[in-house]
Amino acid sequence: MDGIRPDGQRRQLLLGSGSGVALAFAGPIAAFAARQAQAAGCRPAPASGTVSSPYGPVAPVADRSTGLPLLELPAGFACASTGWRGDRMADGLATPRAHDGMGIVRVRGSGRSDQGQEIWLVRNHEISPQRSADAMLATRLAPEAARKVPTWDRGSSNERFAGGGTSTVVWRDGRWAESWLSLAGVDRPCAGGASGWGSWLANEEVRSNAVSSSGQRHGYVFEVAADSVAQGPDAQPIVAMGRMSHEASAFDPATGFWYLTEDQWNANTLYRFRPAKGDGGVGSLLAGGRLQGLAVRGRPNADLRDPTLCQRFDCEWVDVAEPDADNARLTIPGIGEVDASGPYRQAFARGAATFGATEGCWVAQGQVWFTDKQVDLQPARAGRIWRLDLATMTLEAVFVSASLQVGNSPDNLCLSPRGGVLFCEDGGPRGPGAEPPVVAQHLRLLHPDGSSSIFARHAYNFSDEQLSAAGKPAELKGDRRNTEFAGCTFAPDGRTLFVNLYDPGITLAITGPFERGPL
Repeated sequence: MDGIRPDGQRRQLLLGSGSGVALAFAGPIAAFAARQAQAAGCRPAPASGTVSSPYGPVAPVADRSTGLPLLELPAGFACASTGWRGDRMADGLATPRAHDGMGIVRVRGSGRSDQGQEIWLVRNHEISPQRSADAMLATRLAPEAARKVPTWDRGSSNERFAGGGTSTVVWRDGRWAESWLSLAGVDRPCAGGASGWGSWLANEEVRSNAVSSSGQRHGYVFEVAADSVAQGPDAQPIVAMGRMSHEASAFDPATGFWYLTEDQWNANTLYRFRPAKGDGGVGSLLAGGRLQGLAVRGRPNADLRDPTLCQRFDCEWVDVAEPDADNARLTIPGIGEVDASGPYRQAFARGAATFGATEGCWVAQGQVWFTDKQVDLQPARAGRIWRLDLATMTLEAVFVSASLQVGNSPDNLCLSPRGGVLFCEDGGPRGPGAEPPVVAQHLRLLHPDGSSSIFARHAYNFSDEQLSAAGKPAELKGDRRNTEFAGCTFAPDGRTLFVNLYDPGITLAITGPFERGPL
């Protein structure tokens, strides 16, 4: 294997860290292994199909917080909302919009997620640069509070200020408790990923060579600790992880390596980051490391945008020497001239593969799962999910959608403690071929044979009167059913699924009989 294995001291750090997350997930390994054995039943075919959900059909369910039917869920499931866009947080700031990636950074208590336990999550707000300095979230806080929030860029570029950031939200004893701002001054933090030591990586989805009036660039990864105030007022980018249109970062506790995706149309690959400081811990990634891109062995610059279901490739890694290099135009045979990040141009020059638009990423038990959300009319394709086995370096297309009815642009994804795979749709009403119109986006289950089924359906479609009765502003009215799900992640005990409605911006906790199926 091209890599290192942690010694006993390092493994204790990762599994017994202050976050408690990695340790809490260690219990269901046997069940996970059993489900992954079933995954060998992938059935080769041109594309995936759909099957009935083991949880049964979905129907509208009233949100426990507002009474509004925000979701359609199977019988026996319930949801509770928090962090609606505009809701006041504990620090006095209104909850920002555009709820995207989300992950657990701290677990306190020895009970269950519905009693005797406190779970801290960090939530991205994928906000683009705005014309007003007020867009920089920390400026809206009282001066004393603003000085405590880690902030990257306080300047402007092309008369626009960095508007994105993160908020931390707490689930305590089975109900939502509080939230506060935990990062500001970044651009479009998208999918991100949780570490094994009590922090979250907020990844900017920006591909730019611009320098702001404060001398800062964008397109970086930033670490947000559970105790973000202790990090100080100045956020620091993890430059060695690359400057690109980042999506997800997924941590492998067995090696200490990170796996990253890049949402740059037709000019991206899967990346691996090998930290120079192998023991982990908040701030450790700032010590640098080695960035690499994925290549298919014996097939330089393999085009992996249109695989068939269960198709496999033997892979290897190629180095990226200058992760902070500028983006530029790149000509790719069979595709043409594209915009490409500095890291991808270097990886491509050494034979890296090409995907459509990589998005969500998750690592569990020696396997990297990641999505390619690209939707094209010709050839008919509506998204793919890949699984990379790290022991054999075999890449397999475990989900291939040729229809929006099977899987509409899979984005964020997660694995449950029981080993089930769940993915968020981020598509729209139109796509490959002539097919029925899409009314709503879904949370979908991925089955071992490569098929999918619906676990939840987006149901946000309310009038100003309905919202007013629920205590929410009329400006949030409208049909948002065809906007994305994001940030799915399970509590360590598997009893609660946390997920975001990107628009209008709501965080949900879903509870119910997950044990009836693979989740």
